[in-house]
Amino acid sequence: MTNSPRTPLPKIIRAAFGAWLAAAVLVAVAGISFITSAQTQHRDGAALTSLGLVTLAVAVVMGFYALRLRTGKRSARETLTTVGMILGIPLLFRGPALVALGAVLLLCVLLLWLPQSSRFFQERDPKARRRLLGRRRP
Repeated sequence: MTNSPRTPLPKIIRAAFGAWLAAAVLVAVAGISFITSAQTQHRDGAALTSLGLVTLAVAVVMGFYALRLRTGKRSARETLTTVGMILGIPLLFRGPALVALGAVLLLCVLLLWLPQSSRFFQERDPKARRRLLGRRRP
């Protein structure tokens, strides 16, 4: 596979891209929900608003790196994996609605590490090999 824009994306990467975009939308909806709850409830309004804004920022980061997935950038896979794990695992223990979001995030992470995905990233953005003394090989 080359870096040609005409090369079709593997199905697994298209699925991962769509799943991450959907997850970003779900996270954004959660952020909006937090902000709306802060305005309708008079307790913890500032805390919920802050949580909502942070959640919206995370959704933007997820959307940005989901777009970079399509180019085969290894950094996109690593960033989305980190975000998915940091958010997904704790959400599994936070109630029914958030359990579903946590499961979606972890499923998205799984898609990035299947063998077909790993092959795609290795072909598009190969990892530089290092010698014993830390110098990169061409």
